[in-house]
Amino acid sequence: MGTLERLRQQVQSPSVEKPSIILETSGTEGIPKTVVLSYETLYASARIGQKMEALHAGDCWLNCLPQYQIGGLAIRYRCELAGATMLLHGSFDPQRIEQDCMRYAVTHLSLVPVMLSKLLHHFADGPPPATLRTVLMGGDRLPKSLALQAVKAGWPIVVSYGMTETASRITMLRLDVNNIGSWDEHDVGKPLPGVSLTIGGEGEVRIRSEQLFAGETREIVSGDAGAIDQRGHLHIHGRLDDQILSAGICIDPVEVEQRLQACPWVDSVGVAGCPDREWGALIVAVFEQPLDDAVKQWVREQMPSHLRPRRFIVVEQLQRTVSGKLDRHWLRKVVRNVA
Repeated sequence: MGTLERLRQQVQSPSVEKPSIILETSGTEGIPKTVVLSYETLYASARIGQKMEALHAGDCWLNCLPQYQIGGLAIRYRCELAGATMLLHGSFDPQRIEQDCMRYAVTHLSLVPVMLSKLLHHFADGPPPATLRTVLMGGDRLPKSLALQAVKAGWPIVVSYGMTETASRITMLRLDVNNIGSWDEHDVGKPLPGVSLTIGGEGEVRIRSEQLFAGETREIVSGDAGAIDQRGHLHIHGRLDDQILSAGICIDPVEVEQRLQACPWVDSVGVAGCPDREWGALIVAVFEQPLDDAVKQWVREQMPSHLRPRRFIVVEQLQRTVSGKLDRHWLRKVVRNVA
């Protein structure tokens, strides 16, 4: 009997105490948080995912995400419910992904933005494998420049938003040549069926869904700053805890990072705030590569004054979580210890 079949029987049998699974969040903001997910939650997520991602028997989902986090684990449940194959890679390797996409006729692939960037480089901006129908993006904000690069090359990009607490993604939006031009990189699409989103008084995203984790009320506060547009699309503007309040202006560090990455001499950069008596906080940029005056001049000439970093730090390597996201907790420590 498969995992999902056992899960389904336990969900449908009120006489059986339903066991749960315990996961940790990615730890981007510091110490990972423990989350308990019930089988009802996992089944609801798998059922919605199977429908929305058009996953069927005979399809193949290549899974190169960590299996101890929800992004990787959820793929297993979706595939089993659909009767699809899950092809498991223990780590991210662009060359192996290319080989196995051809060998096993992969139809679905899940990535975080840093993985997509490396994969496009490996394919030299060429088209994806012919069988690939969905590249599900999550874990971090997808830069528009990277999305444009992928869509123009024919990659079937689907942006999404979700949390460990919601058993994977709760919104999604498929990008193509018709909508990529007007797409805002904060836009993560409409909520999935059964998901209700509202914006709280502090601008935080509030979520109601049958996918919520065990032991909670049917609403959680995500900790993310967001907005909902007239089409019902959710726009994510970063973590509330990460916002930099400088001269009375609330600044999203991800927006500053993405503007800096448009500089031809910048490959990798992280941004955090450093406390300042006069301005409240100063924007500090942390670079992986040697920094020269050309970068600073570009910043002065190309970036709006309120988004310009006022201090610059160079480190040997930016620290990331296992899912490829910048470790914001580490970044803030670096900025406050050095700046």
